[in-house]
Amino acid sequence: MPYRYIAYDSTGTEIKGLLQAEQEETAEQILLQRGLTVARLTKTKASIDLAKWFPTYFGPKTQDVIIFTNQLANLVESGVALLPGLDLMAEEVSSRSLQKVLSQVVDAIRQGSSISQALSNHKYVFPPIYQNMINVGERTGNLGGVLRQLATHLEKEHYLKSKIRGAMTYPALVLVLAFGVVLLLLNFTLPPLLSLYSEFQAELPWPTRMLMTASNFFLEYRLIIFVGLLVLAGLVFFYFQRPRGKRQLSHLALKAPIIGRVNTNGNCARFSRTLATLLMAGLQLPESMELTGQTIQNIVLNQEIENLRQETLQGRGIAAPLSLSNYFPKMLAQVVRVGEETGSLDNQLITLAGYYEEEVDRSIHNLTALLEPGMVIFVGIIVAFVAISVILPMYSLLGQIK
Repeated sequence: MPYRYIAYDSTGTEIKGLLQAEQEETAEQILLQRGLTVARLTKTKASIDLAKWFPTYFGPKTQDVIIFTNQLANLVESGVALLPGLDLMAEEVSSRSLQKVLSQVVDAIRQGSSISQALSNHKYVFPPIYQNMINVGERTGNLGGVLRQLATHLEKEHYLKSKIRGAMTYPALVLVLAFGVVLLLLNFTLPPLLSLYSEFQAELPWPTRMLMTASNFFLEYRLIIFVGLLVLAGLVFFYFQRPRGKRQLSHLALKAPIIGRVNTNGNCARFSRTLATLLMAGLQLPESMELTGQTIQNIVLNQEIENLRQETLQGRGIAAPLSLSNYFPKMLAQVVRVGEETGSLDNQLITLAGYYEEEVDRSIHNLTALLEPGMVIFVGIIVAFVAISVILPMYSLLGQIK
């Protein structure tokens, strides 16, 4: 239950804020523990938290969470107690949304929750892997080291996602611009010129006739076309939300030419680094496999990882089933087998993660090198066709005027 309070610190400075507590007495105790004298405490209605519904736009950014994790690791390794460290971070972080989350985490800990339990109330900020590793750090007394591993893991994940997202942005932007230019020409620029040619009964070449047909068709049926595209997009979206559609889309993402290699390498890097990080934190292999599967968004690979987890639950290794997979590369299985036989699985996985991250960089570079000239040629062909279609009839029109 949220409570809005007005309190004073030891210097007499007025402090206002919002506090989450189960009841009013608990809220008062929390404020007293902070060294505040309560002047007013009123229950308030819970406001809509946009960060929970739209974390990408309103929630803390990944970079903010990485900085917070690194700084908290510094404090813990320096000997600062966890609760004062979190309290300090809640005041010092620059992100207002993260500041709000950390304040709620601190309040939950003061009410008796462990840090991992307090973090579990904010899954849109701290995913399950974060919560479980913190829990392991609490149990083993190595919270500082676990936080450092988490910060490294989050940095690598953020870098990998940024690279893949950046590779997709350029072609998408070019296609949107090309489509927008064509719509602009068909709607506003070409109709007056084509009407002029029709009035003078100029002889029109075939490119111009094609353009006139397309322009007339679009102008006459644009509402139907627009509604049809919306319906088609809705049907496609609905299909790919169903289990069969999700599986087909996941399969296509891994097997499509060029882009499939980028996705496969990216998921292999994520799988290797996440599993290695969890094992190094002290989690058992079955639990590590379960949490690793939660970080992979591809349905097909999720099922593959679940099959691997079942093997570990039966006391067997994961190298043999990995070698039979149609989606994980054979090299991954070979290196994992070496790690299992030598007892250095976590180190071998870290090496694999570095290799596949380099492969992602290389694949993205090759993809960009291939797409950029392709997009330029595609847009050039459209512009050239439109220009030829408009200019060619001018010669016929000038001939008639003479």
